[in-house]
Amino acid sequence: MYQAMGYVLKHKEWTYINYGYSDLADSKNPVFPDKMDEGNRLSYQLYTHLATEIEMENKQILEVGSGRGGGASMIKKYFKPEKLVGLDFSGAFVRLCNKNFRTSGLVFIQGDAENMPFSAESFDVVINVESSHCYYSMRSFFAQVIKVLRSGGYFLFTDFRKPHEIEGLERLISASGLEVLKKRDITPNVIKALDEDHDRRMKTILQKVPKPFMKQFREFAGVKNSIVYKQFGKGELLYLSYIMRKKINPV
Repeated sequence: MYQAMGYVLKHKEWTYINYGYSDLADSKNPVFPDKMDEGNRLSYQLYTHLATEIEMENKQILEVGSGRGGGASMIKKYFKPEKLVGLDFSGAFVRLCNKNFRTSGLVFIQGDAENMPFSAESFDVVINVESSHCYYSMRSFFAQVIKVLRSGGYFLFTDFRKPHEIEGLERLISASGLEVLKKRDITPNVIKALDEDHDRRMKTILQKVPKPFMKQFREFAGVKNSIVYKQFGKGELLYLSYIMRKKINPV
């Protein structure tokens, strides 16, 4: 489905493919100086929910699973890292991102999350948003995160899992050498975002998606009455976020 999106949907305005995040009290939602970014507010807030926890200015940042590039582009714009690299398995997405987001210090490359094409200790921060549920081996992924992070570097991670899968996921995190600084269940925030964004998502699908693909895209987008939306509501899927750090190497 991810690969198909790169070939079927080339519209520049569809720059996110996550479920979004909304503050339950509506008190911490960001204000965008660039009003063109307002349309993607809810999807971007899934990034700011993580990114506001640490200092990113002048840092070397890697986003693994950068998708259609919206998150990486807006992190570069508003958090001002020195360099941000977006890594994605889909060559179609990478080509689309490098065409749509041409700015200094931002680049997208094709690669595998479980075999990253970077040397050891290349980045200060690694970001992974709603991508890891597609990976074959989380153990391999966490090992790669540890490899590319500098000592004391941060790993910002958010995704959904079935409740019975969480204990195993956290065992792998613990064994990897990553230290969990903060863990949050943001399922209610994601459901609220899907509710608030339902009309916009449906309008975009009706206008942009070829008819043979509409059903699949409604499910993929998590609109109301989709399978995943119902699973979140019933507690059959939980959406969690983690702020983690690579343990500092002793001098």
